[in-house]
Amino acid sequence: MGDGVTAARRSPGRPRKADAEQRILDAAIDEYLERGATGFTIDGVARRAGVGKSTVYLRWPDRDTLLVDSVLARSRAIEDVDTGSLRDDLIALSANMLRFLLDPVGFATLRLTVEAVASRAAPQVAADVADRHRRAAGLVLTRAAERGEPINPVTQARVIECLYGAITLKALALGLEADTISDVEIVAACTELVDMLLPLLLEHAATQDNQHR
Repeated sequence: MGDGVTAARRSPGRPRKADAEQRILDAAIDEYLERGATGFTIDGVARRAGVGKSTVYLRWPDRDTLLVDSVLARSRAIEDVDTGSLRDDLIALSANMLRFLLDPVGFATLRLTVEAVASRAAPQVAADVADRHRRAAGLVLTRAAERGEPINPVTQARVIECLYGAITLKALALGLEADTISDVEIVAACTELVDMLLPLLLEHAATQDNQHR
């Protein structure tokens, strides 16, 4: 009976905390897409999410923090790869990122990151997004090393930069034709890119092996 009375006294349709948080994160992206970095405000996000300003401020102290979290929440799936092979992990990671950037929300993330660097309106955004991608690639390389796959410590940072840079350029080139690109074509493009860069990632180790023989 107690549970029934409690349930009856709750406001109808009152969102759970997790639901409200997700709506705020989604509203933040939509607000940015419509108004850009300069027009992005906590007030606008709260109105769009259907919550009070205080609800937003309970979780995010300022607009920059909210922007960062909204971007990172949408890009989380990029990192979810573990195929058991360095080459296949890099292909999967690259394909995830290209798929994301070809999506309107993903492209908004790229736009937001570039604007953050250009205007310094949200300096955390670029730094946190770049750090998230570095950590994802680093995890792939760490697992490969633990499996005994040879990794060149000298070139690994530059190879990952080249990989992400090429994917970003590919997304920009395909942006106007994103709807016509099949997933098979996305994977094929990423496979070609990884196969071109992978020897640079393994080159040092191969040289060392030859010297020891």
